[in-house]
Amino acid sequence: MTNKVLYLITLLLLVSCGNKKSEGEQLRPVNIAEAKAAEGGETVSFPGQTRSEEEVNVSFRISGPITSVKVKEGDYVNKGQTIATMDVRDYQLQLAATQAEYNRIKADAERVIGMYREGTTTAQNYDLARYGLQQITQKLDNHRNQLADTRLAAPVAGYVKEKLHEAGETVSAGMPIVTISSGGRVEVEINVSARDYARLKELSGFYCVIDALGSETYELERVRTSAVANATQLYSLRFALKGNYDRSKVTPGMSAMVYAHIAESGGGNVRIPSSAILDKNGKTSVFIYNKVDNIVRLKDVKVVEMSLDGSAVVVGLHLGEQVVATGVHYLVDGQKAKGIRN
Repeated sequence: MTNKVLYLITLLLLVSCGNKKSEGEQLRPVNIAEAKAAEGGETVSFPGQTRSEEEVNVSFRISGPITSVKVKEGDYVNKGQTIATMDVRDYQLQLAATQAEYNRIKADAERVIGMYREGTTTAQNYDLARYGLQQITQKLDNHRNQLADTRLAAPVAGYVKEKLHEAGETVSAGMPIVTISSGGRVEVEINVSARDYARLKELSGFYCVIDALGSETYELERVRTSAVANATQLYSLRFALKGNYDRSKVTPGMSAMVYAHIAESGGGNVRIPSSAILDKNGKTSVFIYNKVDNIVRLKDVKVVEMSLDGSAVVVGLHLGEQVVATGVHYLVDGQKAKGIRN
């Protein structure tokens, strides 16, 4: 009886130790808050859309009726894969006629060149034969290329974003058949008015919210700006998503809202809870929460103003960054945590 009691006690102790170990491995919950625009400035927003880093309009180099389009929107295509084909009959007849003409001129040219080497014809006849052969050779190569161009191949690997024409339609050379989105990076594109374009230097802290992904914010970096307005008098801006993000969720074609801050003095100040500020070793810092890897990182800031409402204005953060709002003295740089929004 005593052995059974000891066995049960030992088993309970092992289970208890295992539970404590499991609890120790859980992520530490932390309250997070978003860095918002400080007073004295203006937050502006622009509707946009996620796009691939590179988009290619694929078109035939020749004119004619399309016989088949072998892809549909959303398909992934490899570089060199056949996208569409064109009726080859006219180009086959053209090549056959040129081939016959080439054979005749080549035979005549070889005869004249042989006579010139034997000294039985003039240099003028030799030049005419040589130039005629070069001309028909170039014509033959051109018609061979045109026949080969009845097959439209993907110039890059990527996804078919849009199919613009169907089999049976007649298209001109250079008319886009499909649009392919390629490149590994997802960008956000917006169009701004001439007024906003003129004050781009005053805008800072770009970030976006993607409609399909809830309220998560994504910090942005401006990578391209058009120098000329389009037909609707708008200027195009492209932004790259900074940091780590789930590429399986953020895909081209999603609607997004891009935000920026305009400070009166151009300072780029933001407001955060004062409880987020950590004074240690002569430095003023905050913990930034990364929602992708659930890690908190220290980031140095400069306090501009402490308010009675429990908030602080700081320099050194971007609009939309997630800061740990409470319990910062119990965290360490690089610690795993689980962000909870108040």
